[in-house]
Amino acid sequence: MSDPIDGTQQRASVTRHDNQLVITRAFAAPAALVYEAMTRPEHIRQWWGAGHGEVTTCEVDLRVGGRWHFAQVTPDGTEVSFSGEYRELDPPSRLVHTEVFDNIQSPPSLVETSFTEEGGVTHLRAVITYDSPQTVDMVVASGMESGMNDSYDALEALVQRVAAGNG
Repeated sequence: MSDPIDGTQQRASVTRHDNQLVITRAFAAPAALVYEAMTRPEHIRQWWGAGHGEVTTCEVDLRVGGRWHFAQVTPDGTEVSFSGEYRELDPPSRLVHTEVFDNIQSPPSLVETSFTEEGGVTHLRAVITYDSPQTVDMVVASGMESGMNDSYDALEALVQRVAAGNG
């Protein structure tokens, strides 16, 4: 579970349920700002991949049926690419999209994210549904939790800068 919001670094909690991962994390920022930071390319470029490489592609067609595509080149020269389609948009409380890891032949996952604000703190809950428990095993084994936490830490820093007028 994430630590309370008290100015210290937060970490996401990841729970597994058969063919799903449930991710929770609190951000010390309003839901509208967290939602915006997760959907606008000028913000995504600042937190996605969190120092694991240079973001080379950040395309967002933010509408139901619209596509997204993010890619980066890692320090060893490997391109890492993800893409998907937006299924539901209800700012700032809900975002639903598919996600595919473009580097391998993989079935899409469905990512259902809710943003609940309480007292200026946004509680993110993402339920990611995969095609099978074996795919979940591969995702977990890939180190996704560490990379996700690095990205969420960078997202937290970004929303703090934007909230302070420095973003």
